[in-house]
Formats: sequence, C-alpha cells, structure tokens
Amino acid sequence: MSEAAAPPASAHVVPPAWATDRRGVLAALPRRVRRLLERWVVCRGNKVAYLRRLGARIGEQTAILCRVGDFGSEPWLIEIGSRVSIAAGVVFVTHDGASRVIRDRIPGGSPYGNCFAPIRVRDNSVVGLRAILMPGVTIGPDSIVGAGSLVTRSIPPGTVACGTPARVVSTVEQYVESYRTHMISGLSSDRVELRRQLTRRFWGEER
Repeated sequence: MSEAAAPPASAHVVPPAWATDRRGVLAALPRRVRRLLERWVVCRGNKVAYLRRLGARIGEQTAILCRVGDFGSEPWLIEIGSRVSIAAGVVFVTHDGASRVIRDRIPGGSPYGNCFAPIRVRDNSVVGLRAILMPGVTIGPDSIVGAGSLVTRSIPPGTVACGTPARVVSTVEQYVESYRTHMISGLSSDRVELRRQLTRRFWGEER
C-alpha cells in the first residue's frame, strides 16, 4: 500500500487556536472550564493571584474576603493598594448596567455599554461588610468604609464614611479616640486563649 501523499509545500495550513493564542491551550477550552483551571490549577486556588490574572491590580498584605464574582465583569478596572481589607459581600460596580434600557437609542453605541469608570482603594484602607462601590470612586488612603454603605463619591484620605449614600462621619483620628473608649485591654494574641477570655467576660463561663 502506498503512503498518503504529503500536502504541497504551497498549501496554507491554519494552526489551531491554542497554538497562536497568548494563553495557549487554555484559550481553546470552554470559558467556564478555562476559568476553573486558571483559578484552581494555574493559581492554585489563590484568590488574589487569580484576580491579578484577570487584570485587577492588588498590592501586598491585602485581604480579599468577597467573591471573585463580586469584582464584576471588568476586574481590570479595579486597583487595590497594600494593607487593604475588603470584607465579605463587598461589590465593585465599574459600569452603568442601566444603559441596557437605552442602548438601542444611541447610534454607534457598544453592546457592552459606553459608561465605564475605574475603582481605586488606596493603601491601608478597609471596606466593610456588603458595601457597594460605584463607578469612578477612590477610597483613601488610610480610610474606612462602614458595613452596608453605598459609595457613590470618593472618600477622602484619613476619613471614616458610612451610610447610603456614604458620607464622611469622622476622621480616622477621631475614630481612634472612640475605639480606645470601647476597647478591651489585655487580650491574648493566642486565638484559643482569646476565646476563653471573651466567653468568660461575656457569658461568665468558657465556651
């Protein structure tokens, strides 16, 4: 039996997508499968590493307790500094989703909308539980956003803001003075001992 003839040298052979795409074979996989592999295999489950891979800029010693999905559809429009804490349930909104109602009235409009803005959380800041950060805001540095706040305007450096919409209620220095009046002194740095101390204090017994 004769061997199959080789294609002529002039024939154009189209390479597979994974051979030319910058992310290699991952790009040829379905989107959901690719994201799972990127997060749990490539990034080994490291949330911060995965968000950086998606385009978010995140500094060092930063705690991200919200979900990856809470960074929205444009994580590459989000910058978070160093020594920042983002609590569970915090949502980043980088675009005006309401424009879906009017996009067909705007000639030349993008199917993804045309109103986008970045969100920046500067160094040494805290964003509390279930806060919502709207497009274009900057928080800090050295600022605190209270739980459940709706941040529609930038929060100045060194201030504490809360509410819907969020408004500045004090400086961080004023917060420090208030904190000192309510703090419990002499607590252990060992978590087990801390539990004993607090349950004895509040319940009268160890739990």
